[in-house]
Amino acid sequence: MKAIILVALIFLIPLSSIISFDRINAQIEPSPPSIPNPEPEPIPIPKKEPEPIREPFPSITEEERLEKLTKENEELKSENSKLESQVTNLEIQKNFLQTKIDDLTKKLEDLNEVVREQIKVIMDLVTMLKETIFDGIIPSLVKV
Repeated sequence: MKAIILVALIFLIPLSSIISFDRINAQIEPSPPSIPNPEPEPIPIPKKEPEPIREPFPSITEEERLEKLTKENEELKSENSKLESQVTNLEIQKNFLQTKIDDLTKKLEDLNEVVREQIKVIMDLVTMLKETIFDGIIPSLVKV
């Protein structure tokens, strides 16, 4: 009797765990996403009417307004000429620096060429030394 209960427990426990595992998996699986409802098109934002241009100098006479505008115009012209001279100076500096850069680049290329030539000469000297040692000195020592 005990053997039958033991065998039944051995088979029923794994079987019940498999069934409960299937239930857990069924609960974990996500449902498909819902289809969103279409939204109505938004109402366009109306353009604002521009504000009218105000008078630059309200409550002054025409002559005073003309004088102020003339003075402001002269100030702007002088500022403009200063800025133009600054731009010209900066262009001159730029050209000078560009010329310097070009000269230094040329010198660097020349130095690189000199280094390449020196490496070639050193490699030739190493080759000559190798030939002298292995072809001249070592064979004469071996013969002696």
